[in-house]
Amino acid sequence: MKDRILLFLKGMCMGIADVIPGVSGGTLALILGIYKEFVDTLRGLHLKWLPLLFLWLKNGRKAEDFQALKASVMTLNLPFLITLVAGIGTAIVIGSTFIPYLIENHPVPTKAFFFGLILASVYVPVKMIQAEKKGGALLASAVLMAVLGAGFGYFVTNPSNSFEGAQEEFTLEAKGETLKDLARRGPTSQTLEQIYWSEKNKSLRGQVLVNDPELAAKLTDLHENAGREVMDKKVLKARSKPYEEVMVPEKTEVVLMRPALWFIAIAGAVAICAMILPGISGSYILLIFGVYFFVLNALKGTLSLLASGTVPAMHIVCLAVFICSMLVGILSFARVLSYMLSKHLAPTLGALVGLMLGCLRGIWPFQSAVDGVVVNVMPTAQNADLVSAVVALIVGILIVVGLSFVGSRFDEPVHD
Repeated sequence: MKDRILLFLKGMCMGIADVIPGVSGGTLALILGIYKEFVDTLRGLHLKWLPLLFLWLKNGRKAEDFQALKASVMTLNLPFLITLVAGIGTAIVIGSTFIPYLIENHPVPTKAFFFGLILASVYVPVKMIQAEKKGGALLASAVLMAVLGAGFGYFVTNPSNSFEGAQEEFTLEAKGETLKDLARRGPTSQTLEQIYWSEKNKSLRGQVLVNDPELAAKLTDLHENAGREVMDKKVLKARSKPYEEVMVPEKTEVVLMRPALWFIAIAGAVAICAMILPGISGSYILLIFGVYFFVLNALKGTLSLLASGTVPAMHIVCLAVFICSMLVGILSFARVLSYMLSKHLAPTLGALVGLMLGCLRGIWPFQSAVDGVVVNVMPTAQNADLVSAVVALIVGILIVVGLSFVGSRFDEPVHD
């Protein structure tokens, strides 16, 4: 019972990390000593028990059929998986109530805390590599993979990265609604600002200019000054607020963009793979692929439209493709990662070390905008932000030390 409670708490640590943009639950799994079992359990998921269940029900629930079904189910390691997933789910629900508030209102110390968390976590896979003791060639391969992993992580977590991918254009006729409601009805991958200033929506801007010239002037001023201010979430939210007030007259045609279904599938599969890698965050991958806001809009739009009595067929199709691709991606990738951890432990751990170090770029606390491009910057003054960042970073490091101590009591074996 104590082991299950501890595993549940470890799952909660992973779930809290998954709520943070730029932080991976895989990092916490590695610290807490459950990473390999987690990956191996995902690799071992199968549906071989399904025909055995059908056979048991069909043949009158015979004891021998039940034993065969039970033996097949036991290979899934369900007690571990159910307990861990319950902890992750609980933490996501709880964390989503206060983590976004911290990121929005206290971004510098929050990011610094997780920067320290990830930085200190590098010690765990390094220690596992040292435990191999199989000669210089193996160590050299681990170092090489660490360099490659760091380069990859550094590239994908560039704050200015974007990859629009395969986009398709479609037109919606307004029903006398706000631009926000229209975008949610899409669904679309564009922000409200992008929709309003699209070259193909000149008629929309013209009607806003006629119906509400004061708002039109305000939006023009915001657009002309875009990129000159510090790009934190609070500023971006304040800048997007006026676009939510735009009323789109009835029968106005608005041109929107959304990702192609095949591209949604690729993005979902790649993002879920990133989520089980230490260091790299699945939410960053979705941002890079340009589908992060689309998925959020599709989910919110589905809920709001269903509540109004409308069945949003396109929303449901897009979300179904996204979810299915995530399932396929994680089950496929888990097999590859489990094999690499079993047969090529040192170079695989080296790559994970590199990823964790390279991906620190994505959680750097200090950012600004240079010529409209978001970049990481060094703090320029010894102020409250710098002090809070240093304190939060130290706290993050200390917590990793404590978690590593807990995890070391239940270390998973390095070899099979």
